[in-house]
Amino acid sequence: MGRPIKRKIIIDQKEYFWVLNSNSIDGLHNQHIRVHRNRNTKSILYIDPYPWHMEIRPKAIEGAIKFAFSKGWKPSTMTQPMYISMNNGNLYVLPEGILFGYQDKNNSMNNGANVVEVEVASQ
Repeated sequence: MGRPIKRKIIIDQKEYFWVLNSNSIDGLHNQHIRVHRNRNTKSILYIDPYPWHMEIRPKAIEGAIKFAFSKGWKPSTMTQPMYISMNNGNLYVLPEGILFGYQDKNNSMNNGANVVEVEVASQ
């Protein structure tokens, strides 16, 4: 098992960290990108990068974090983690209990809005 990839990103003058286990890039499609503020974060954001052929790079991570903010993710508040994914070019919140690759149909968290455009790798 390789070392995790851990990167820092600044959004709205606040420091966040995103982490991906390096072996998950090589075909283990059951890993999320984890986003948190610091070691004492109260809520973690999980990004499912696989169904949307995401280029794992700062711009895509930033777009996903900003989308999570728009849907109520508050890293400094003790809450359940938020899981997000993408379908047809639109980010969405995964329903409770669904962690990977869910096809968004009538998910009340999203209200049918296309909140963020994120660049994805062409196939």
